[in-house]
Amino acid sequence: MSETISRPFTFVKDGVFYFSRRIPKELRDHYTSSRIAFSLRTKSAKIAETRARKAADQLDEYWYHLRSLSTELPGKHMLRQGRVSRADAAVPPADVCLSSVLLSEAVGIYLRLKGKGRPETFQGAAERACGYVIDTCGDKHLEACTKADANAMR
Repeated sequence: MSETISRPFTFVKDGVFYFSRRIPKELRDHYTSSRIAFSLRTKSAKIAETRARKAADQLDEYWYHLRSLSTELPGKHMLRQGRVSRADAAVPPADVCLSSVLLSEAVGIYLRLKGKGRPETFQGAAERACGYVIDTCGDKHLEACTKADANAMR
């Protein structure tokens, strides 16, 4: 009987539950397909419902984030001059040119901006992680880093 009750965002194939959800039209340019579907790796309806609900909640949260980035800030015309808008927040300061920053310099900038008040282990972890990247890919300019470099780290 429970097999005939439809669980939200699921379907059954060969007794195994799958998650399936349509991607909203306004967000399809972020994806290669119009639908997300994957196995929930269970034959239990109760477990499938729980996993599907968790996946749907994660997608809803991520899609909310994507929508909030693409919308215009309400009341932007009322901001005082000199304030940073949400769209301008991602732009680096004018004194830092991304094409001139090496990976080894980037870790120093990162630690200077984000490392204040952090324990020594934070600095050690950041330097170690960047060291692994430099050992694998070389001390490149940030613009020169490619997806192939990231895959080499895997």
